[in-house]
Amino acid sequence: MLGNNRYILVVDDNCGIRRLMCEFLTQEGYYVKEASDGLTALGLVMEEKPNLVLLDLRMPGLGGLQTADRLRDLVPETIVVIMSAYFDAQDLQKAVKEGKIKHFVIKPFELTELGVLIKDLLNNVNINQSIIS
Repeated sequence: MLGNNRYILVVDDNCGIRRLMCEFLTQEGYYVKEASDGLTALGLVMEEKPNLVLLDLRMPGLGGLQTADRLRDLVPETIVVIMSAYFDAQDLQKAVKEGKIKHFVIKPFELTELGVLIKDLLNNVNINQSIIS
């Protein structure tokens, strides 16, 4: 694992969103890798444990919630931030209530706000739950 809390994995099936986020986070000084689906993300996580995973909720194949469950089993110390345009989904609200999701970003979002959240999370600022919209 890379030291210094600087490794972020961006998981989104939308190439444009992934590229934009990777470019922004790299400029912010993070080491960033990307995956277009949940299975690829899990493979990358087993190679190098990221400090934080930005995870799209709706992806083909292994969806965001299933990927988040597996991430919790593989790397419980990794912070997972779910991203989605759909906050009113019942499965999502259930996952929040059950404590499976702590951090949620509603698309579209401001990159600067996301940057502040990531910085706070990686610097262990005491954030029990966060929603950026």
